Amino acid sequence: MVNPNAAEHSRPDSDVPGRKRSFLFLQGPLSFFFDRLGRELQARGHRVHKVNLHLGEQLFWRLPATHFRGRPDDWRAFIGNVLAAHEVTDLIMVGDRRPYHLVAAEEARTRGIAVICTDLGYLRPDWITLEYDGMTTYSRFPRDPDAIRALAERFPPPDLRPRYHARFSLVAALDVAFTVPQVLGRPLYPHYRWHGIFHPFAEYGGWLVSLARRRLNARATEAAKARLLGDPGSYFVFPLQLATDFQIRAHSPFADARDAVREVVASYAASGCRQRLVVVVHPLDNGLINWRRLVEGLVRGTRAEDQVIVLEGGIPTELLCASAGIVTINSTVGITALHQNLPVKVLGNAVFDIQGLTFQGRLDRFWHEPVPPNRELTDAFLRALAGTTQVKGGFHERAATARALDGIVRRLEEGLYPLPPLSQEELVRRQVRPPARTVVVTGAASGVGLALARSYAAPGVRLCLIGAPAGALATAATDCRRRGAIVDAPEIDPEDTTAVIAYLDALDRRTPVDVVVAHAGDLTPPPSPGQPRSDRQIVELDLFGAMTSVGALAGRMRRRERGRIAIVSALAGRAGLAGLPAHTASEAGLLAYGASLRYGLAAANVTVSVARSGWLANRLAAHGSDLRLVALSPDRAAALIRRGIERGDRLTALPGALTIALRAVRLAPAWLREWPRRVLRQSGADAPEIGKAPLSPKSTQGD
Repeated sequence: MVNPNAAEHSRPDSDVPGRKRSFLFLQGPLSFFFDRLGRELQARGHRVHKVNLHLGEQLFWRLPATHFRGRPDDWRAFIGNVLAAHEVTDLIMVGDRRPYHLVAAEEARTRGIAVICTDLGYLRPDWITLEYDGMTTYSRFPRDPDAIRALAERFPPPDLRPRYHARFSLVAALDVAFTVPQVLGRPLYPHYRWHGIFHPFAEYGGWLVSLARRRLNARATEAAKARLLGDPGSYFVFPLQLATDFQIRAHSPFADARDAVREVVASYAASGCRQRLVVVVHPLDNGLINWRRLVEGLVRGTRAEDQVIVLEGGIPTELLCASAGIVTINSTVGITALHQNLPVKVLGNAVFDIQGLTFQGRLDRFWHEPVPPNRELTDAFLRALAGTTQVKGGFHERAATARALDGIVRRLEEGLYPLPPLSQEELVRRQVRPPARTVVVTGAASGVGLALARSYAAPGVRLCLIGAPAGALATAATDCRRRGAIVDAPEIDPEDTTAVIAYLDALDRRTPVDVVVAHAGDLTPPPSPGQPRSDRQIVELDLFGAMTSVGALAGRMRRRERGRIAIVSALAGRAGLAGLPAHTASEAGLLAYGASLRYGLAAANVTVSVARSGWLANRLAAHGSDLRLVALSPDRAAALIRRGIERGDRLTALPGALTIALRAVRLAPAWLREWPRRVLRQSGADAPEIGKAPLSPKSTQGD
C-alpha cells in the first residue's frame, strides 16, 4: 500500500545514486532546455516522458509525449494515470504554483514520487534553482541562521561573477515562438487554461508601447540616474516585479502588485523620511499598467510629491549600490542588495528574509532605521543557498545551457541535497497572506469534500476542515496549506455532534465564518471493519451531520446578515449510488431542510445552496444504464458546486440533463452516429445532378 505521506517524510527513492529512473516533465521554460535535458537523461539509460498542455510545448519537445486535451477538472485523474502507467519516479516542472502543477504535485506526493521544481535562480544572473517540493514559501531551505551557518560549512564560496548573457532578442524570439502556437493552436487543446493574468497578445502589444515610452523618456531617465549617483545614500529603492509574477500572487500579502505600490508609497509619504524614494519599473514590464501615473497620483498633494521618482528600464548595479537600502516584495534583487551589504526590507515571503540578513521590523521604521546585513551571515547564506538549491547556467544561451545541463543531470542522478522536508508547523509559520475569508468544509477527508477543500484553498483564506479518518484529513490539510491557505484540521469525530458544535461555535467567535460547506457524503468507513452502518446510522451521519454543522453557524450568519451556506448530498456527482435507500432518503431530507433554511434566512442576506444528484442521472443509474453517462470526477463536481455557491443558486444538479444528453451522443454506437450521414448521402445520390435535370414547367415560367 502506498504511504500517502512518503514524499513528505522520507528521502525520495530518486536520491539513490545509480538507480535508473523514470522522469516525467510538465511545463518547462520558454526554450528547448527541457528537450535537451530529456535527451541527456535518456542517453544515460533513464526513461523520459512528457505531458504537453498546448501546441507551444509540443513544438519545443521532440521526445515521447502524451497530449492532454481535456478540461482542467479532468486533469487529476489524467495525470494520476500517466504517473502510474509510466512508473514515474521523478516529476520535473518549472514553477510550483501553476494550477496544473499544483494538482500534479499532489498526485505525485500521494504515490511517493519525488517532486522537483526548477526556475530562474534565486542568485541572478547565471543560476537555475533546483529544489524538492516547492520554492520560496514552500522551499526546504532553512530560515534559521544557525542552520544556515551549519550548511555553509559544507560548501565552498559560490562563483557570483556574471559569465553568461542571454540576449534580449534571443529570449524574445523564443517567447514568441513558444507563445504564438499556444494561442493559435487552441483548437488542438481547446480547454487549456493559461496561468497568466493578461492575454499573451495583449502583453506583446503592451511591451511595444512600453518600449516606445522608454525610448521617449530615455534622456530624462539617464539624467535622473546621474543625479542620484551624484548623491549616494540619498534615496531608497523600491524595484517593482512583474505584475504577472507568481512571487506576488502566491508568496506575498498582496493580491496585486498595485497593492504593494500603494502600501509602500503611503508608508513613505507618512514617514517624514529625508531620503528620496525611487520606484524602479521592471525592465520586462509589459506596460499594461502605467506605474508612473499610479505613483504620481498617490503622492499628489502630499509632502512626498517632489521626493518620489519613477524610473523605467530596471536598475543598474551601481545605482543600487549607492542607495540607502531597498524595499522589495520578494524579488531576487534583494539577494543582490545583501551581497552589496545594503539594508533590505522584505514585504512578502522570501528565502532570504532571515533574522540578521533583512530588517525584521515594520516598514514604517525601516525608513529611519535601515540596518545593513550581518556580513558573516550573508556569506554563509550565499554558500548554503548555492550549494543546496542552485545550479550554474541558464535556459537560453548555448554555453549557459551546456553548463546547466551538466550540473542538473549530475544532481538528478546523485540526488538533490537532502534538505529536511517542511514540517506542518513550519508550513503554518510561513503564512502567505492574512486571512480575509473563513471557509468551513465538512466531509473534507476524501471525494467531493476533499475536492471542495482544495478548491477553496488559496492565499488569504482560512480553511476549517472536518472529516475522518484522521490520516486522510491530515493529508488534505497538507495539500491545502501548500496551496497557500491557513488550515485548521481539528482532531474531532464528525459523528460527535457535541464536539462539532462546540468547535464551530468557538471558531466563529474567533474568526467569523463566511462560507460553510456541509458535505453530507463523507462516506467514511464504518467504525468496525466488516460491520456496515445500518440505514439509520447512514441517515444520522448524512442528514443530521449536515444539519449539525449548518445549524451551529446559521444563527450567527443571520445576526451578521451575511454568509453562504451549501449543503452537498452524499449522492451529488455519484448517481451510481442512487439505488441506496438510506442515502436517497437523506437527500430528500436535505432538500427539505435547505428549502426551509432558505426561507428563514432570505431576509438576512444569507444564501443557501443545495447540491444533489440530477433526477435524470438517478433514473438512468437505477435502470442500469452506462455509468459513463452520469459519472463526474470529484474535481468537476466541486467546480460546479462552488460555482453554484458563488452565484447563490438554490439547487445544483450533478450531472444535469444537458450534460447527460451530450454524453449520450458521444457514447452512442458508431452505426447510430453514422446514420444521419448515411441518410444525407443517400438523399444526395437519389437527387438529379445539377445541370442535367429537366426543368419543371413552373421553373420555365419563372415561378
